[in-house]
Amino acid sequence: MRRIVEELEVRGGTPLWLQPQVALGLAVAALVWVVVRCAWVSDDAYITFRTVDNLLHGYGLTWNVGERVQAYTHPLWMFLMAVLAGVTGEVFLTSIGLSVAVTLLSLWVLARKVALNLWTAAAAVGMLALSKAFVDYSTSGLENPLTHLLLAVFFLLLIKERGLLWLALCTALLMVNRMDTVLLVAPALAVAFWREKGGWARKTGLVAAGLLPFWLWEGFSAVYYGFLVPNTAFAKLGTGIGAWESAQHGLFYLLNSLRLDPLTLVLICCGALLGLRSRDWRKAALAAGAVLYVAYVVKIGGDFMSGRFLTAPLLVAVMLLATFPLPKRLLAAALLLGVTSPYAPLWSGADYGLQRADVIDRHGIADERAFYYSHAGLLRVREPDHPWAEEGKRASTSGYPVQVKATVGYYGYYAGPGVQIIDPFALGDPLLARLPFFYKADWRVGHFERVLPRGYAETLRTGENRLADKNLARYYDKLALITRGDLLSQERLAAVWEMNRGAYEHWIDQEAYKTGAAIGVKRR
Repeated sequence: MRRIVEELEVRGGTPLWLQPQVALGLAVAALVWVVVRCAWVSDDAYITFRTVDNLLHGYGLTWNVGERVQAYTHPLWMFLMAVLAGVTGEVFLTSIGLSVAVTLLSLWVLARKVALNLWTAAAAVGMLALSKAFVDYSTSGLENPLTHLLLAVFFLLLIKERGLLWLALCTALLMVNRMDTVLLVAPALAVAFWREKGGWARKTGLVAAGLLPFWLWEGFSAVYYGFLVPNTAFAKLGTGIGAWESAQHGLFYLLNSLRLDPLTLVLICCGALLGLRSRDWRKAALAAGAVLYVAYVVKIGGDFMSGRFLTAPLLVAVMLLATFPLPKRLLAAALLLGVTSPYAPLWSGADYGLQRADVIDRHGIADERAFYYSHAGLLRVREPDHPWAEEGKRASTSGYPVQVKATVGYYGYYAGPGVQIIDPFALGDPLLARLPFFYKADWRVGHFERVLPRGYAETLRTGENRLADKNLARYYDKLALITRGDLLSQERLAAVWEMNRGAYEHWIDQEAYKTGAAIGVKRR
C-alpha cells in the first residue's frame, strides 16, 4: 500500500501535483467550477430567446409576431439555441449548458493545440479563470462563448498555416455569429491574403468562397428582413451622438473595467505588446486585431455591460501569451491581481450583487451579473424570477395585445407571442429604430430612448395607419410593407431597394424627434 502511495506521489522524481498534466487539469477544473458557480442568463439574452420561441412555435424569425424584424445580433448563436431549445423545451439551463460546453471546446483548442507547452496552457487557463469579464460572459446567454471558440479555431488555423480558404471560412462564421468581430481577425486575414501564393484572382476566389456562409446569411437577411444589418444596429448606432462624446464614454468603459476587473485589461495589454513585438507576422497581426477591436469599442462608446466587449480581445491576448515562455514574475503578478480584485469570480457566491451600491456606475455601465444574479443565477433559480419576468407573465393574460415597455428581455419572452411590444429603446421596433433618439445629456449606451410618435400605439392596435405626422406616416407605410408585406411581391422588393438606398429618409424630421418637439416634449 505504501509503495502505491509513493508511486502516485512521485513520477520520475517529480511530485504528482507538479506534473504539467495535473496542473492543466486543475486549472481547467477550477475554471469550469468558477463558470458554473457564476452561471447566469441576462435580460438581453431573452430578447433573442423570444425570437427562438416564436420560431419554434411556427411564427418565423420574428420578435413581434407578424413583423419580420431582426432583434438579435448573433444569428449563428440564435440558431444553435433554437436547435437545442427545440429538444429540451426550455432556454435557461439549455443556454448555460451550451455555453459551458462551448467554453470547454475553446479551452481544449487553447491548451492542446495553441499553447507552447502544458505549463503555459495551465497558466493561460488560470488567467482566464481569474478574469471577471471572461467568467461573467462564459455564460449569460449571449454569443460570447461561441465567439471565443471561433477565435480559438481561427488562431489555430493561422498558426498552423492551414490556408486562406479555411481562414476565410472561420471569418465568415465569426461574422454570422457577430458581425463586428471581423475586426479581430481582419489584419491577420489581410496579411494571409498578401502572403498567399498565386495571383490576385485565385486569392480573391479563395476568400470569396470561404466567406460563403456570410454571403448566404446576408442574402437571406436582405430578402426576409429587408436589411443587411440587424434592427439593433439601427437602434444603437444611428444615434447622432458626436464622435468625441461617444469616445469619451468608451474610455469610461475601459476605466470601469480597470476598476472592477483590472486583470482583464492588463492581460490584453501584455498579450498585445508581446504579439506586436514578435517577429512572427501571424502573432503581430492577431495582436493588431485585438488593438483594433478595443479601439472600435472605445469609438462606439463601449457598452452598458461591464467587460462584455473585452472578452474576445482578452482571449486573443491570452492565446498569444500562451505561445511564449512566460516569466514566473508575470504569472505571480497575474495571480495576485486576479485573486485580490474587488469582485474576483473565485470568491463569488449565491449572494453576489446583493447589498452593493456600485452595481451601476455614474456613466450607466453595469456589473450586469451583479444586477441580475439574485433573480437569474444558477445557484439561486432554475428560471428567471425577476419582476420583469413576472410582469411579462401578467401581460400574457391581460387582454391587452399591445404594450409599451422598455427592458424587454425577460418581459418579452414571458409575455409570449400574443403580446406585441413597443420598445422605446427600439431594439425590436423597426420604426423607432430609424428615428433619432431623444437626446439626454446623461444618455446610457444601449439605452437610446425614442419618443413615441403620436398615433403609433393606435396604429399597431388597429392595424390602420393613425400616425399624426403625415410624412412619417408615408415612411411607415413603406416600412410596414417591408416588414409585414408579402415576402416576394414586386412592390415589397422595390420598397426594400428604395429604403436601403435612403430614398425615404427625407420623410423623417430628425430634429423634431431628437428634441421631442414632434410631440411637444422638452429635451433634458
